[in-house]
Amino acid sequence: MLRRILLAAVLAGAAAPAFAAGESGMSDAFKGFGSNTKEPIQIEANGLEVQDKDRTAVFTGNVNVRQKDTVLKTQRLRVFYEGKAAEGLAQASAGGGSQQIRRFEAEGRVLITQKDQTVTGETGWFDMQKQTAQIDTNVVLTQGKSVAKGEHLKINLKTGQYTLEGSRVIMILEPKSPDAAPPAR
Repeated sequence: MLRRILLAAVLAGAAAPAFAAGESGMSDAFKGFGSNTKEPIQIEANGLEVQDKDRTAVFTGNVNVRQKDTVLKTQRLRVFYEGKAAEGLAQASAGGGSQQIRRFEAEGRVLITQKDQTVTGETGWFDMQKQTAQIDTNVVLTQGKSVAKGEHLKINLKTGQYTLEGSRVIMILEPKSPDAAPPAR
C-alpha cells in the first residue's frame, strides 16, 4: 500500500511538465502544470491500480489533478512511466522525475481549466518525450466569451501552437471592451 502511495506521489510530481504550453492565447489552459514546477500537484481519484510489470498507473473514478490554478478532470487517467517506482521516487526527489513519465491518457469527459480558459473533449493524451498533446471528440475551447469548437485539438507544448480540426470548425470571438485594461504580462 505504501508503495502505491509513493508511486502516486512520484507520478504527481513528475507530471508537472506534461501540460506546458505557449505564452498566450487559448492554449494557456495547458500551461499551468508546467509553468511552476515548485507548486505541488495533487491527484485525487476513487481508485488507483499500479501495474509495475507494464509500468502503468491507472487512476479511476472522478479523477482530479490540480496544480495551483490549473485543473484536469476526467474519469480515467492512465500514466505510462519508465523504470521502477523506487527509481522514480529517487529521481523525483533529485528533481529529475519528469524523465520517468512517458505519456498520459485521459478518458471520459476530459476537462482542463485555468483561470478563464477551458478545454473539453472526450479523450486526450499527453506525450512528455515529444512534448505534444491531443484532445479528441466534441472539443470545445473557451476563453472568456470566445469559443472554438472542433473534433481534434493538437498542441505543440513547446511552442504553444495548436491546431483545431473537424468536419466544420466553429469559432466565435468576443471583442474586448474598449474600457478593459490590457492583459498583464
